[in-house]
Amino acid sequence: MKEVNKETLNNIHQTIELLRVQHDNIHGSQEQQWIQEHLTDEKLKQEVLNLSIVAFHILSALELGEQTGIEIAEKINVTRGGVTRAAKKLLQYGLIIAVKHPDDKKKLYYSLTSNGKKVAKVHDQMHETIKAELVDKLTAKYSMDELNIVANFLNDLYQLEQKFSV
Repeated sequence: MKEVNKETLNNIHQTIELLRVQHDNIHGSQEQQWIQEHLTDEKLKQEVLNLSIVAFHILSALELGEQTGIEIAEKINVTRGGVTRAAKKLLQYGLIIAVKHPDDKKKLYYSLTSNGKKVAKVHDQMHETIKAELVDKLTAKYSMDELNIVANFLNDLYQLEQKFSV
């Protein structure tokens, strides 16, 4: 069995906990704040503070076109209930619309409004900015072998976390 450095494991655990709680900021999550800073519409700036991370990802998913809640849930890997809750807020703020098709009265189809497209675009820009910065900073500091180890570690951690999330 490998020797375990408890301090290293504690540091990893503390970092994971910090990542989990960063969205509890009373001034909005970092994601909300970034999006707010990059929008020009004052009304939208205020509305994004009331949206969840799931809501932003729904907006981005809907850029591909009209989808049902089930399709969105599968695409962004959240529960249908999570999509339903976030969609209610998005509908409330006029960022999406929901319609039933004449040939299928059971399913509700969501699509973006013009304001929803604006927020989705800024959300996508945020992710591209983060990705570019991560690549720059991480490849400057770590070798590809080290980054592969980290990627494998994070994947293993995700798989373990899935066992405990019921």
